[in-house]
Amino acid sequence: MNKQHWQRVSPWALLYFVIHFAYRFIKDGIFNLLPIAVVFVTQVQDKLFWGKIGASIAVVGLLLYSFAYYVNFRFCITDDHDILLNKGVFKKERLTLSFLRVQNVNVAEPFYFKPLGLVNCIFDAAGSVAQEAVLPGVTQAYAEDVREQVLTYKESQQVVEDQQTADSEKVAETLYSLKLTNKEVAKFGLMSNMAILALAALAPFMNVLFDFFEQAVINRLEAFYEQEVGLLVNAAALAVFSILFMLVMLAVLLSVIMSLIRFYNYELYFQAGKFKRISGLLERHQLSVSLEKVQSIVIKQNLIARMLQRYTIQCFQATSGYVTGAKSKQSLVMPVLKHEQVNQTLQRVYPWLREANFDFKALKFKGVEQALLFKNLLFYSLIPSLLFGLFNYYVVASHTLYSICILAVLSCLVYLSYKRYGYYFYHYQGRYYGIFRSGMLGVQYRVFELYKAQSTRGVNTYFMRRAGVKSLSIQLASGNVNLPYLKATLADEIIDFTLFQAESEQRNWM
Repeated sequence: MNKQHWQRVSPWALLYFVIHFAYRFIKDGIFNLLPIAVVFVTQVQDKLFWGKIGASIAVVGLLLYSFAYYVNFRFCITDDHDILLNKGVFKKERLTLSFLRVQNVNVAEPFYFKPLGLVNCIFDAAGSVAQEAVLPGVTQAYAEDVREQVLTYKESQQVVEDQQTADSEKVAETLYSLKLTNKEVAKFGLMSNMAILALAALAPFMNVLFDFFEQAVINRLEAFYEQEVGLLVNAAALAVFSILFMLVMLAVLLSVIMSLIRFYNYELYFQAGKFKRISGLLERHQLSVSLEKVQSIVIKQNLIARMLQRYTIQCFQATSGYVTGAKSKQSLVMPVLKHEQVNQTLQRVYPWLREANFDFKALKFKGVEQALLFKNLLFYSLIPSLLFGLFNYYVVASHTLYSICILAVLSCLVYLSYKRYGYYFYHYQGRYYGIFRSGMLGVQYRVFELYKAQSTRGVNTYFMRRAGVKSLSIQLASGNVNLPYLKATLADEIIDFTLFQAESEQRNWM
């Protein structure tokens, strides 16, 4: 074994560990502590005193654990082109990461390191978000040097691609840049589901919050509305509605702020087959993604995004499991794009789209079988409406019009979901691509090359066999692609051809 030169990171890296573990506690542990927090708020008498005690213990424990973690943290770049990390406090861990398994080497500059000229060097490992390696508090020059070592070694070990791949890369040589204004980035806060998550986090405290608001705000609002509007409306109901409206607006504001923090001054560049993204307010994060490492591309547009006429693109790489949402560390997110920007971006990723004058909205998707519509109408529309109608008739004794309205609404949603399902296959210079569509009020497109499929699966129940249909599932390194209720013969043909592409293609997709 070659001699290993173990190194420490800068003492300023202790600041990184403190913030890192505090963030992990808030992200992963806060929901587990919600029951304790509810008991504390509702049962404990001297909340201020015991709150200070609990906060002090938490802060001291965080500082001690972070210091112990820093003391035990060592790293080594070996002559065998491996990255070694020794870390841990109660459970010591040795992480070995080969240069060949590194997908990206990203350089992040947190706001607290900026005055010191230090950065975080992040190695993204293929297939595992949890096993990524981070060297905190290193100099910019050292991070760039390590990054160059890794990328140079990977390029020297890669097999030369065939002429078709070379032609595709040649097309991609032209520099493509995309810059989003912060006004556009703020729209992503309106489009994302972070506001809903914020309201869900507040749900266990709603009773306590309403008790507080009733004493501090609602009673005053009620008196104000009684004075201003008199008997025209219910002043108490209007006051409660005002508080709920303010809570929703607060959640939306927090969502917008979080979007700006993450994607502030968003810049995206594409050249020589690679994407490079720079964004962030508190931390200017640089992310580099090779085109060949992209497993699939997802284009999303929810209901609010449809109103704003904007889309979100995610370029997924290999993960140990499908990670949804824009927070996946293995995905490149383009948060808010116009229709023409989506087409331009896809044309950079897939050259055949440029020659085909591609417009993803104009594709003639083939739909699924009507058996799916009938099944969903039965299980998700008719049966729930009948149960609700029986409950109203025998328990509440309310008007049957409510049941009819619910039946109509559920039937419309089921029909929209049925019409959204669709698939489209394209062939270009020996390469085969699939585009799968789904959604209900919104829409989602997933684009991928067939040879990157890991496995396929066909599912059909007894009644599906009677109807001659089968559901299709394709497993990618970035998640599953599902398409229900195709004709059984068609589903088998897609499965066989997809497996043939995966087995016969020699190109590397990792």
